[in-house]
Amino acid sequence: MKMAINELNSLCRSALEGSGWAQGDYEDAADAAVWLQAMGFGGMDAIGGLLGVARDENYSVEPALPGARGARPERATSSAGLAGCLLSFELAWARATQAGAATVRISNALSPRLALYGLKAMSTRGRRFDLSWTDPAGRHFATTSGHSEYPDYLGFSKHTGASAREIVVCCMAHGDAFGAQPAAGQHLAGAIDSTELDGRYRDALWRGIDVDAAQVGRLIEWKNKVLVPATQASREHGAGGADDGF
Repeated sequence: MKMAINELNSLCRSALEGSGWAQGDYEDAADAAVWLQAMGFGGMDAIGGLLGVARDENYSVEPALPGARGARPERATSSAGLAGCLLSFELAWARATQAGAATVRISNALSPRLALYGLKAMSTRGRRFDLSWTDPAGRHFATTSGHSEYPDYLGFSKHTGASAREIVVCCMAHGDAFGAQPAAGQHLAGAIDSTELDGRYRDALWRGIDVDAAQVGRLIEWKNKVLVPATQASREHGAGGADDGF
């Protein structure tokens, strides 16, 4: 079925709110999921990874790129909210401002592909970011120079030998990062450049987004959890209005 971007975004926000996510988190996650769906990255599967689950993402911040002098394991911090979307990039930006370069690692990522939207959000901010994430399909890689509206998705490798859901974000305040780039000679499949991503989004604006009816049904089920029974009290005072002191 086809849905308009704004219509799907509103439904996703309500579903995430019904699942217990806080306002900032459910807004970011909904924006990310709808954008990913428009791009052909399974945004509705991504949002499904956030519905009805415990928040157990952990992140660590290193003031250097992997393998560089000064790089060291940092103590992981448990995130009370959604770390694997926009927060990881903001943390990398802040540390790179201080140290020149930074790496942020998210372990136990609930929905790793949401990080691609975080990369998109950084694409016009004037710094190079490299991103990689691991999910059941393999290890994915993407990058942005910081001077274009969309990032480049470099593709994924099926033969990673890793099963953990991990996100790695690398930022360099000046120059090139390369910290989360694929190894030399590593074969990647499914690359999509920034021009193609731009075209896909424009097409979604015009034609709408394809969404599976079963996925929409699940979102509606979670959305309904924020509703209250239609009673005389709610009709007279609104939801919770009878005990708000007015």
